[in-house]
Amino acid sequence: MISSIPYSAFGDGFTQENLPPASVGNRNVQLFIKLSPPVITSDTSQPREIYMRLFDANTNETIVHDSFFITITKHDKLLMRDLFHTHTGELTLDVTPTNTPGKWTIYGDQEPFLNAWVNQEGGPIPVLADALGEGGLYHIHIELFAIDYDKNIFAPDQTPKWDSYLSVGDISNHDITYNGNNYNSNVISYYDKINGDFNFDPSKLQISYSMPFDWNLTRIANQPIFVHEEIHIPKSFKEFTNTPTYTATMNGYQIAGRRLIVDPYSLSDTVIAHILLNKVDIANMAKQMPTGTNTMDFTLAPAKPNVLTSSSVLTDFGGWGIKFGWNPTQIAANSKNSLQLSFFDAFTEQPINGDVNYDLKILDNDGNTILSKTNLTAKVAADTQTLNLPGNGIYSIQINIKSIVGPTGLADTSRIGLARGNLVIPSTVSADQGLGNQTITSTTQIVIPKWVKNDAKLWAQNSIDDVTFASAIQYLIKQGIIKIPATTQGQATLGVQIPQWVKTNAGYWADGQIDDTTFVAGIQYLIKIGIISV
Repeated sequence: MISSIPYSAFGDGFTQENLPPASVGNRNVQLFIKLSPPVITSDTSQPREIYMRLFDANTNETIVHDSFFITITKHDKLLMRDLFHTHTGELTLDVTPTNTPGKWTIYGDQEPFLNAWVNQEGGPIPVLADALGEGGLYHIHIELFAIDYDKNIFAPDQTPKWDSYLSVGDISNHDITYNGNNYNSNVISYYDKINGDFNFDPSKLQISYSMPFDWNLTRIANQPIFVHEEIHIPKSFKEFTNTPTYTATMNGYQIAGRRLIVDPYSLSDTVIAHILLNKVDIANMAKQMPTGTNTMDFTLAPAKPNVLTSSSVLTDFGGWGIKFGWNPTQIAANSKNSLQLSFFDAFTEQPINGDVNYDLKILDNDGNTILSKTNLTAKVAADTQTLNLPGNGIYSIQINIKSIVGPTGLADTSRIGLARGNLVIPSTVSADQGLGNQTITSTTQIVIPKWVKNDAKLWAQNSIDDVTFASAIQYLIKQGIIKIPATTQGQATLGVQIPQWVKTNAGYWADGQIDDTTFVAGIQYLIKIGIISV
């Protein structure tokens, strides 16, 4: 028997991870674990695997002849519990999902010392169990019984232990009917499988659904947590997608800033809304969550245009974040803007201890790449890049984290991810928006002449051209209903290069779906950021 410093480690809630190292003699041994596939689809032929590798955290050398006692549960239901051995240091369980809770069958040989299941050829060990048949949060508890040699067994009270909470994404398909048209939407929930309560409210143009969640404060404090939801809406559903901004809530809390990112670029026919909540967000909300709450309840709906430059972003996977610092804070076109990037762990919101290898990309409003920098390195998690963008408008900034190189000099690629944010030119960078449940209302009553609304309706229907509608906007400026920036000089002359979604917004206003105040605020904002020039 051998001894170690007992160590219990918790996972981070993704499909794969390097669990924190445990001290065994003069070594730090680390366990990598991965579930496949990362997202469960309706294709039952998808191979399901659980892969583990034990290695020296300082040298990255695989440690051979290991015995693992593995317990798998989901929502406290036992799915499998058994002892496995690997001669090579790498263990793969080839899982065939069944519908027999609490029962499992393993095919293979058993080594003579602990009767652990082993594949003498070094290949996968076939397992039949009620696991990986659907997406959701899986709890995998691992105890290391033996290391280095088949007979080299730990003392019972010295066994290193790990607890990994890995999520397999679940895809659910939902039909939405609006104005007699049917649209197919998808929800990909990377934390847990959503409940069967997906709903679309046509009166609010609002999607809602819920997901199981344990709000126990002690559990949240002891375990890194990251919730990632993707809502896919077809662009053909123009009433929902013809806007650059959305409003979202979780259990009544407004989700904004880096926590709600809209991606109209990755798929040509789909808009993807990402909801990203890290441990700090969730812990703060848990303190105010009513007793007995056991779900996360999400809503998503279109909002009036109000795109802001991001001050921080979160990766979709990996649990990383990046804070942006702009110099000067007023970002302008055709000038040098210094972007300072500070990388942090999204679980703890503390700086990353190491160098970050990443790529930087900026896309225009049509999804075209206008700037791409690859193989960049943020030394000690900090870097500065100089940007010079050609014109005013709304851009998408993307940071792809490829690896973290820690103090040992080894590159960790187990927590990679892509972060997305907005860059508006011109704009003044504002602070990151937190989570809140306040409702902001306007007390200013704005009334617009009826003929302007008639022009807006005709313009939305392509019955009049941009120049004619521009004259109506110019009238609102002259009457002081729409305020132009104080720096604007001379006679206002409205440009006529207006985005399509502005026309859609005008149609909503003409039909009474948004009020005068909202319409004016939207046009005023477009003038302010330079999309409409005066």
